[in-house]
Amino acid sequence: NGSLYPHLMEVEQTAESRMQQTMAQLLKQDPAPDKAQNQLMWVQHMNSLKAQAEEVMVREIVYAE
Repeated sequence: NGSLYPHLMEVEQTAESRMQQTMAQLLKQDPAPDKAQNQLMWVQHMNSLKAQAEEVMVREIVYAE
Protein backbone atom coordinates (compact mmCIF):
# COMPACT_ATOMS: atom_id res chain seq x y z
CA ASN A 1 0.00 0.00 0.00
CA GLY A 2 3.02 2.29 -0.29
CA SER A 3 3.66 2.69 3.44
CA LEU A 4 6.76 0.49 3.73
CA TYR A 5 9.27 2.94 2.24
CA PRO A 6 8.27 5.88 4.49
CA HIS A 7 8.37 3.56 7.51
CA LEU A 8 11.84 2.31 6.60
CA MET A 9 13.08 5.87 6.11
CA GLU A 10 11.73 6.82 9.54
CA VAL A 11 13.43 3.82 11.16
CA GLU A 12 16.70 4.67 9.41
CA GLN A 13 16.59 8.30 10.55
CA THR A 14 15.75 7.27 14.10
CA ALA A 15 18.56 4.71 14.10
CA GLU A 16 21.10 7.21 12.77
CA SER A 17 20.11 9.78 15.38
CA ARG A 18 20.28 7.24 18.18
CA MET A 19 23.64 6.03 16.91
CA GLN A 20 25.10 9.54 17.03
CA GLN A 21 23.73 10.13 20.54
CA THR A 22 25.08 6.82 21.80
CA MET A 23 28.52 7.45 20.28
CA ALA A 24 28.65 10.86 21.96
CA GLN A 25 27.71 9.33 25.31
CA LEU A 26 30.26 6.54 24.97
CA LEU A 27 33.01 9.01 24.03
CA LYS A 28 32.12 11.10 27.05
CA GLN A 29 32.36 8.07 29.34
CA ASP A 30 35.48 6.65 27.70
CA PRO A 31 37.44 9.30 25.76
CA ALA A 32 39.50 8.21 22.79
CA PRO A 33 43.30 8.34 22.90
CA ASP A 34 45.07 11.16 21.11
CA LYS A 35 44.70 10.53 17.39
CA ALA A 36 47.83 12.48 16.49
CA GLN A 37 50.06 10.41 18.78
CA ASN A 38 48.57 6.94 18.35
CA GLN A 39 46.36 6.57 15.30
CA LEU A 40 46.02 2.79 15.51
CA MET A 41 44.81 2.87 19.12
CA TRP A 42 42.39 5.68 18.22
CA VAL A 43 40.92 3.66 15.33
CA GLN A 44 40.66 0.57 17.53
CA HIS A 45 38.92 2.55 20.26
CA MET A 46 36.49 4.22 17.87
CA ASN A 47 35.64 0.89 16.20
CA SER A 48 34.94 -0.62 19.60
CA LEU A 49 32.65 2.27 20.55
CA LYS A 50 30.88 2.05 17.20
CA ALA A 51 30.23 -1.66 17.70
CA GLN A 52 28.80 -0.95 21.16
CA ALA A 53 26.60 1.83 19.83
CA GLU A 54 25.35 -0.35 16.96
CA GLU A 55 24.48 -3.12 19.39
CA VAL A 56 22.45 -0.71 21.54
CA MET A 57 20.76 0.84 18.52
CA VAL A 58 19.79 -2.49 16.98
CA ARG A 59 18.45 -3.80 20.27
CA GLU A 60 16.43 -0.65 21.03
CA ILE A 61 15.17 0.31 17.58
CA VAL A 62 15.21 -2.61 15.19
CA TYR A 63 14.08 -5.39 17.51
CA ALA A 64 11.71 -3.17 19.49
CA GLU A 65 9.48 -2.47 16.49
